[in-house]
Amino acid sequence: MEGVLNWQDDTKGIEAARKKSTAHTPDDIEATSPLPLSPLMDSNLQAARNRYKTCKPEPSGEPSEFQKKLWKNPYAQALATPVRSCTLTGVRLPSSFLLDFGLTPHPTTGKPWQLPKLLVDSNINDTRKTSNSSGHLEQGMPPSVEDDPGAESPSRKPVRTVAGSYIIAQRPAVKLLSNLKQKTYMQMIPQRWKQDGRFKAEEIVWRQDMDNFVLELMRRKTVKLLKYLSSQPAAYIVACEGYEDIQNKHQLGAVLWLGEPDNDQRSTSSEESPPPYAMMEYRSSGPIPLYNLPALLGLDYLHQLRDSGQSFNRALAVIKQKRNTTHTQLQLWELMGYMAHNVAAG
Repeated sequence: MEGVLNWQDDTKGIEAARKKSTAHTPDDIEATSPLPLSPLMDSNLQAARNRYKTCKPEPSGEPSEFQKKLWKNPYAQALATPVRSCTLTGVRLPSSFLLDFGLTPHPTTGKPWQLPKLLVDSNINDTRKTSNSSGHLEQGMPPSVEDDPGAESPSRKPVRTVAGSYIIAQRPAVKLLSNLKQKTYMQMIPQRWKQDGRFKAEEIVWRQDMDNFVLELMRRKTVKLLKYLSSQPAAYIVACEGYEDIQNKHQLGAVLWLGEPDNDQRSTSSEESPPPYAMMEYRSSGPIPLYNLPALLGLDYLHQLRDSGQSFNRALAVIKQKRNTTHTQLQLWELMGYMAHNVAAG
């Protein structure tokens, strides 16, 4: 009995404490201090969250003069490319100054070949076998690019890796990779490639002549762009009589030195040929690059340019500073950077 009475006393105490508490009924709360609105029902909060999920609207109105200058400036466009890290040196640079490498299967052996993205999206038409099938270095002629680098192979498409591998766009650096030992080369393979189940990392092949192979691809792309510009009616590339005639041209972005048409054999070693990264003062606009095409492209591609049109039949030509010429100017600058250490020798 005594326990029951104690329990009743405790119950009465709890009820008394509830009556004395400062808690309010729902009606009292609504009248005095309303509850905060749920985030699921807050339209302002939802709009703030979804603001970063919607596509950014296209810029309206006319672009400013500064924006127009940026669009026509190949060096500003190069610096605006995403920053990536070089696998060989660890240096972080805009991707325009790096070579992007991917993996693609050899059409005969099926082994993954590490090749520049200049070729990964191109047609693969060379099925000649290589003599050495072991190790990561092979000398043969694996996948090569067709005359139309934009065409894709209907029979075999390139392997799409999880992420690319970037190497600084300089010929000595690419040549150094060809001399690495198997163990050192394996350490430079991205971890994502090793975890990709479509191929084995130890079977990845690197061409011994990769520096020459990349040079050939860059030269071919440069010549294709120059031919395209010279074929346009807008006169993006104009031949000049001499250095004095250059000052009479308007809106120039770069100067092309082709050498005398009858002396192509001596153009690459002539004392008059421009050195690497040569610049020329142009009116009040400041210096513009002067490219030595015999050294950059080689005599075979130089002859192709001369035969393509009247724009390349003189010793000098100029490229206009237009938005449509930005990509070509950037490609010339990248080719110069790749060959800078041996451009005098062609």
